[in-house]
Amino acid sequence: MLIYLNCTANLGDFINSLPVLSGLKQKYGALHFIIRQEMRKFSGLIEFLMYQDLFSTVEFDDNVSVKDKPVILSSWTREDQNNPKRPIETCRYENWLWDNYKIAADVDDSFVFKVDDCDVQIKDSIYGGDRWSGPDIDLRRRSLVLQHLPGIEFLDYSQNIMTNAYIIKNCKDPFVTTFTGISGLADLLNKTQFVLYGHDIAMWDNKPISYSFKKHYYADRNSRLMSIADFEQAIYGNN
Repeated sequence: MLIYLNCTANLGDFINSLPVLSGLKQKYGALHFIIRQEMRKFSGLIEFLMYQDLFSTVEFDDNVSVKDKPVILSSWTREDQNNPKRPIETCRYENWLWDNYKIAADVDDSFVFKVDDCDVQIKDSIYGGDRWSGPDIDLRRRSLVLQHLPGIEFLDYSQNIMTNAYIIKNCKDPFVTTFTGISGLADLLNKTQFVLYGHDIAMWDNKPISYSFKKHYYADRNSRLMSIADFEQAIYGNN
């Protein structure tokens, strides 16, 4: 099956498609997968995706001359949830396939990213993933919002995704992050993590931040929503 995911070049929204893609692979076999050229900004993404045993090939769209018409995969559709514990964004990909192609995707809610062994030293520290300030980001939200938190070793996003996935999976403490793409990766690694938010996004798009959390994270995995202020109080005892 030839699949072209053309609706996003944001890592978090993109990652929400993986349980759907895993379900398609189980039903139809290894997928020929095309993604947007803008996703080159994520170092090692194609290699990381190929390691998951879902795809026969992964290519950027500017390298592909498609003779056969691909199945377009998008999340620009209704938000109905067939499983209330499944992220709304993942459900939207599922709904798109049915609404546009009558493909009943058996979403693989047990999907967990496979991670290779990496030659990297993991420090005896709390690891975190802040919101980056890279290209093509949503400028309505601030970047680098967690840098003031002491004692946190932040991921280096210039490293390839496999290296950062290895660190997230193997660091001893819960991962600390905010609403950014790397937290979606942690959710599908089934890593215990705290997803932190500031007062500036406590209401987002005229909805409480808990709705944004429900959009992107499994309710029955190990991601927990917490305000930055509550985290500071719990960890540092700040008043």
